[in-house]
Amino acid sequence: MRVDTLPIALQRFLQNTSWQADTLGMSSAQTYRVSGQENFYVKIDSVTNVGGLQKEAQALTWLRTYLPAPEVVFYERIDGIDYMLIREIPGLPASADYWASNPRQLVETLAESMLALHSLDIATCPFDQRTSTKLQEVAQYVQLGLVDTDDFEPEHSGQTPEHMLERLYAEQPEQDDLVVTHGDFCLPNLLLTNWRLSGFIDVGSLGVGDRYQDLALCARSLSQNLGTDQYHSLFLTLMDCHFRTNVSYTIFVCWTS
Repeated sequence: MRVDTLPIALQRFLQNTSWQADTLGMSSAQTYRVSGQENFYVKIDSVTNVGGLQKEAQALTWLRTYLPAPEVVFYERIDGIDYMLIREIPGLPASADYWASNPRQLVETLAESMLALHSLDIATCPFDQRTSTKLQEVAQYVQLGLVDTDDFEPEHSGQTPEHMLERLYAEQPEQDDLVVTHGDFCLPNLLLTNWRLSGFIDVGSLGVGDRYQDLALCARSLSQNLGTDQYHSLFLTLMDCHFRTNVSYTIFVCWTS
């Protein structure tokens, strides 16, 4: 990445720095870790029907009022391209091998972090991630042909996006259990220090939504990280809830992470 191709207002933060591409996530954005006197992350994304970084920049700014998250140092949209610079915060992703050495403590930290987020007052949150909104988003993905069926869980292999969308509409919950949700509550999106949350990242889907969306995504991510489902019951006990077996949430896992 050449610094001189970036917006002029952004370039002044990035002189005499080294760049490393960050390929951990699955979003459409290009992400780079920038090392210098200060460390930053630069994210660049094309503004399409389902792209852009504006929501994430706004959500980070809002979330930092209540819980740890990176500071947005710069955001601008130029000629259909979004540019965002965030200041690096300390910590290792919850998906790092270090935390897997003590699965029980990891689960406790995840539950504590999720409860802190879900305890925020929904009246203060300006972002809408209710099931009805999620369904509209998924329908748009289907219409635009952007659903990758290779990402479906094995039990949904061979199904078409259109069929899965029909099931989503048919089996959606009668009423959302509304909290402030992360929207992609997977282990790589939480940074930890000394077994405590040091920051939420990748919050472009944050908003008022059904708590079970976060629960489903976290449970799947925990299983993938630890290679077992045996800690699900502990996680749900700590969250003081029972997991809905509604298929809608399994499908949401496929399409929102």
